[in-house]
Amino acid sequence: MLPDLAELKILRKKLNISQAELARICGLNQSTISRIENQQVDPPYSTFKMLYSCLKNEERRKKESSEQIIKLMTQNIISIHPQTKLKNAITLMNKYNVSQLPILDENRNIGSITSKKAQELIMENSDLLNIEISDVKELPFPEVDKNWNLKDVSDLLIKYPAVLIKEFDNYIGIMTDADVLKLP
Repeated sequence: MLPDLAELKILRKKLNISQAELARICGLNQSTISRIENQQVDPPYSTFKMLYSCLKNEERRKKESSEQIIKLMTQNIISIHPQTKLKNAITLMNKYNVSQLPILDENRNIGSITSKKAQELIMENSDLLNIEISDVKELPFPEVDKNWNLKDVSDLLIKYPAVLIKEFDNYIGIMTDADVLKLP
């Protein structure tokens, strides 16, 4: 059974899809979607059914993508405090075989340190091993909600070494390129 015509707009907005994007997916004009949503035109049953099917398919695709993120992410986030010494951060990276660490302070993402940055620092001056991470930190990793699309998270990983995954205000995991490569 199909929903009321007014529910199309509600479902589209819930999925965070623009009228233009829905039009592209369904092979219609954006102006047609606008007229239907504003009830300026009564669409044929076949058009209404197609729009609803497209939205339900997008809803299912986003749900599956979100489930993939939860399956692929590393749930145990290895992080450090801003006062951690660089040498201790390097020890943690080696112990857990990771190449980056988020810097978290009272559940706030305030920066990061990568093995590449650590290597550059100690090659410049080995005395920097005793410096606090807060003095040499890099930008924080991006944060996304667990319901994000896997493709969008993967696109972020092209630009950043890691992405923190959140549910409400809590970090529930971290994703890196290595996690995405676990895809079957």
